Amino acid sequence: MPPPEVHVQLTVPSSWIVRFAALIRAGGTVLDVACGGGRHARWLLDHGFVPTLVDRDTEYVGDLAGRAEIITMDLEAGGPWPFAGRRFDAVIVTNYLHRPLFPHLIDSVAAPGGRAAVSDVHAGP
Repeated sequence: MPPPEVHVQLTVPSSWIVRFAALIRAGGTVLDVACGGGRHARWLLDHGFVPTLVDRDTEYVGDLAGRAEIITMDLEAGGPWPFAGRRFDAVIVTNYLHRPLFPHLIDSVAAPGGRAAVSDVHAGP
């Protein structure tokens, strides 16, 4: 199932992600969970980071193959966490909330100085 159309239409990275990217180690690895159309991965690539993208439908980020690791997986299907044992300098999650993933997300940023940036779907300013 493709991501909701509104997520594919998002092309500008979240100002929140851009603001806090300065806290990520320069050239660091970043896991972009539920990457949608890749707006954050594109920005990260342009700024020297090494993104890994995961989503249930990666059709909209196929053009990034060769520049970023892309994993197609439905994270809510109950399968094993595809990044077990891997550590990233940062994990970003925006417009997506699946609480059972939180232990995996935290474990994925267990590297010294690792960062987790999670912004769930919300209404309001």
